[in-house]
Amino acid sequence: MFHPIDLQGWEQRDTFTHFMQAGCVYSLTRELCVTAFRRYTKESGLRFFPAFTWAVAAAVNSRPEFRLGYDSAGRLGRFDTVHPEYTVLSEETGRMDSLCTAYTHRFPDFYAAMVQDIRRFHMQGLRTAPRENTVLLSCVPWFSYTEVSFRMKDDRIFLRPFIVWGRLTASGGETVLPFTLQIHHAAADGYHCHLFFCYLEELLRCPAEWLG
Repeated sequence: MFHPIDLQGWEQRDTFTHFMQAGCVYSLTRELCVTAFRRYTKESGLRFFPAFTWAVAAAVNSRPEFRLGYDSAGRLGRFDTVHPEYTVLSEETGRMDSLCTAYTHRFPDFYAAMVQDIRRFHMQGLRTAPRENTVLLSCVPWFSYTEVSFRMKDDRIFLRPFIVWGRLTASGGETVLPFTLQIHHAAADGYHCHLFFCYLEELLRCPAEWLG
């Protein structure tokens, strides 16, 4: 469900208007430790990509600032839920495409649905239906990196987060990956990003409590 915001009466109006006028989009790149999460998925016979996608989507949905956006009518508001729109590689064409799986707080339901969406894409070329309330995710598993950022003609799309992560690597006995969060400053500041990372890292440390 979408809840329109009355900008005139909104307590965040001045901050929102200032950063929208400035067009201020920023990105944060951090190295995330996924040792426990990776171990749990392997021992449970789970694929890392859909499991990690659910974890990221769960963290995004935990923050109301990350569910801010515009609906199809151009109204500013907040969605109850945002769904992960993620990139997949076509083995036939070597090109990237996008799929979107409906987010649900129940991990087994989401995992099964995403695995099925990916399977249908690779086997039959079927794409999923588009949604207006999505969070954009991408994975570059072929390499690691230290920084990444994106530019869009319409800054409004970045009221939603854009999230990217890279290759799993070993570091000091741990399994880590680079992780980038990009978002419009009108929607969230550094403190909200801190809360997002706290939620995600807790999930990654204790996967059995979340995925089991």
